[in-house]
Amino acid sequence: MDTKPEAKLLIVDDNEGVRHLVSRWLERAGFRVEEASDGAEAVEMVRKNPPDVILADIRMPKIDGIELARIVKSEFPGIKIILMTAYSSPQTIAQAKREGVDDYLEKPFTKDQVEKMALDIISR
Repeated sequence: MDTKPEAKLLIVDDNEGVRHLVSRWLERAGFRVEEASDGAEAVEMVRKNPPDVILADIRMPKIDGIELARIVKSEFPGIKIILMTAYSSPQTIAQAKREGVDDYLEKPFTKDQVEKMALDIISR
């Protein structure tokens, strides 16, 4: 990619392999990336040093992606949130939108889809 975005992204997924892979893809695209292994850790990180965008799995222990979105949007409404899921349903998507989620990616996804989504969400 030619673009070198300055945005900071927080990748939140309890699956270490997915988290590291998405982080690597986005770092190579020029983003600054941090990782959290669950929603509770993500909330702590956001409160200390808010990112521009959060990419979070929906299904996680402690605090799931939708609850994470609710907490983050109530405290930091400007942070963009993308949920990643292999379990999308119209009800889940509707609930996510009510909590302020900006977009979602269905698993499995490709490197290009992740990069495009990140760039698109930052430009909104």
